[in-house]
Amino acid sequence: MKKKLTIISSVALACALFTAVGCAANSKNLASLSSNWYYDTGYRNIQPTFTEDNAQKYTYKVTHGGISSNNYYSVDFEDGTYKTEFYGRKISRDDLTPITLEKWREPYIDSLGSEGYMYLYYYSAELNIPSVTFSCGGREKTFGEQTVTSECYFLSVQDYLRPVYSMRTIDRALPAEIQPTTLEQCYYEANMSLESFYSLDGNEVSTTISESGKVPYEYDVSGLNDGMNSVFDSTYLDIVMRAMRGLTSSSGLTISLYTPGLELRDYTVAFENKPLDDNADIAAAELAQLQKLLRDGGMFTEGTVDNGDGTESPKTLKTASAKVSYNGGSFSGVSQTYWFAMSGESGNETRTTMIKYSEPITYNLGKLDYVLTSIG
Repeated sequence: MKKKLTIISSVALACALFTAVGCAANSKNLASLSSNWYYDTGYRNIQPTFTEDNAQKYTYKVTHGGISSNNYYSVDFEDGTYKTEFYGRKISRDDLTPITLEKWREPYIDSLGSEGYMYLYYYSAELNIPSVTFSCGGREKTFGEQTVTSECYFLSVQDYLRPVYSMRTIDRALPAEIQPTTLEQCYYEANMSLESFYSLDGNEVSTTISESGKVPYEYDVSGLNDGMNSVFDSTYLDIVMRAMRGLTSSSGLTISLYTPGLELRDYTVAFENKPLDDNADIAAAELAQLQKLLRDGGMFTEGTVDNGDGTESPKTLKTASAKVSYNGGSFSGVSQTYWFAMSGESGNETRTTMIKYSEPITYNLGKLDYVLTSIG
């Protein structure tokens, strides 16, 4: 069984799709959260009008870049897409059956209220890369369509975005070693699903890992709320990072993330003022493209700003970046970066939309950049 968990660890870190949930004790290191996807960001519950018909749908272009420092082999990802959908769902007793376990279902039923329903957030994501090629020792191996899909349910900001259910399906070839000696040692073909059910208080989770050609592996984890940090499931960090407030470039936060196949792990979230790219020309081009996209989508209003010296300059899109870094083990220090569009007055700004995400590829094989290309 330990061997299986080692494989899952490599897969999970390579996919790098994380998320968060809050705890409820005042003595804990809780993440401060706002509903930054609403006009009234201070509204902490789920708006009944935030339905599938009004879902937030975003599409990102995925490109392989960065510097690869692995001298043993290389990977080449064809340009792909990443699509997300986010909205609130009205959940009845029957709706609870596929997303909760019978042993933990009664508290959920008790929470339905006199009208017999509750609201949960629903978030789905789909990564699609047409092909990936591994090269080693003068030989190559190309794999066709690469996909990672996920969907999850979680509670409102009022309940610290506590997770209810998550499912991730992985069908892709992933880097397998840092120093392979043959082409076959370079990659691992992952074809699996990872399904997790949470108790209503977020303290327990039951996970089933199903891998092609193998007997499903099931296990329970309890005591998720025993630590000092907010706890998050690994399928909707996109949303949790949008929700965080009160963090600046001079402050940071430690959170605990649950990823199926791994124990609970600590990560540090640090907000920065990092440009969209280290290359100034690329950063400027991306900013202009994203500003136009948000303007056309009614999410950015052009105008001018006062320079304080009697002159004015064209208003430009404000962005903020956040780095999430692992705090332990052989992958300690590995980090991914999110960029968000900012709105509001200076000193009271909120992160409204993820406009870019940069994911390091394991074993120093470059990075995948996700840049927003369409809304709706």
